[in-house]
Amino acid sequence: MKNIDLFRKDFLRANTWAQRKDGVPIDLLNNLTEEELKIAETELIHALSLRDDWPVIGLGHIQSKAALPKLYELLHNSNGPMKVTIAHSIFQICQDAQMIDIVLSTMPIITNPYELIDILYHLPDFNNKRITELHHNYCNHTDYLVAYNATQALGLPTDEVVERFLNKEE
Repeated sequence: MKNIDLFRKDFLRANTWAQRKDGVPIDLLNNLTEEELKIAETELIHALSLRDDWPVIGLGHIQSKAALPKLYELLHNSNGPMKVTIAHSIFQICQDAQMIDIVLSTMPIITNPYELIDILYHLPDFNNKRITELHHNYCNHTDYLVAYNATQALGLPTDEVVERFLNKEE
């Protein structure tokens, strides 16, 4: 099976838990030839919507300038974790500093721990002092999984987080 076919099957058409449980398969994009990547870019742009963050993440990863108009349009209509994900992809593509302010204003209103966990891994890519400070605050979150993933996303040892929550239960 060609790489583009694998991309279509396990990225674009991934709709089962088994296909999605490990997150966005960025390696499928990395394995594409230049020609296949152009095809994938077109198909990802076509698939862009507020219902699925995988195309958004994929286009940010490949730094698709062609996707920017549609990403900005989606950003305007998005909220919560999707807004952060779209802002992250736009930032990856063109380093638009306004995306930093969008992330800083959106993160505090996201309270669902599972939504937070996914987007915490986007934050280090901004390489911004204010976002890093915000990110460090999540290391002290009251939810174990949020604190653990925030710490891990920063590349810090998680032993302290584990110990803190183990001691809490005693």
